[in-house]
Amino acid sequence: MSSRKTVFTALAALGVSFFGASAQVQAEPLRLEQFFSGNLVAEGRFRNSWTGSERGLSVKMRGTFDGKILRLREDFVYSDGEKDRKTWVFTKTGTGTWSGLREDVREPAEVTTSADGAMQFGYTARIGGYDLAFRDRLERIDAKTVRNTASVYVFGFIKVGEVELTMRRK
Repeated sequence: MSSRKTVFTALAALGVSFFGASAQVQAEPLRLEQFFSGNLVAEGRFRNSWTGSERGLSVKMRGTFDGKILRLREDFVYSDGEKDRKTWVFTKTGTGTWSGLREDVREPAEVTTSADGAMQFGYTARIGGYDLAFRDRLERIDAKTVRNTASVYVFGFIKVGEVELTMRRK
């Protein structure tokens, strides 16, 4: 075999190996109990769909998992100085499925894993005197990073905003 073919074959094999490894990492589904156990930090924003205004937020999170229940405490600090604390309690209901409640959530959120490994769930929370419906998507970026995007609706169908949050394991 010529040296040119040998080099080409080696590069092709390296490329297949690299892209195969990349696809494998991306295909690994998000597992709530693994990613959210321990300390995390998050940065993001809420964007108002009507006015275009944005409100920044940062969150410190602490998760504990006992084999069936994941408790996730979230301490929020908004760019205008407001602070808030929420605690999710997720109960594992099957492989890649959970049921979650929080102090202000009206009915349990059913969390499912999609074919691409992301997690999706919807819930209605009582915030500022309004029932706001959230449709969340959590997608794994890498082993230490998850992106949370959510659309927010009032009356269940009028979009009022979007949340983007990047969460990182410490």
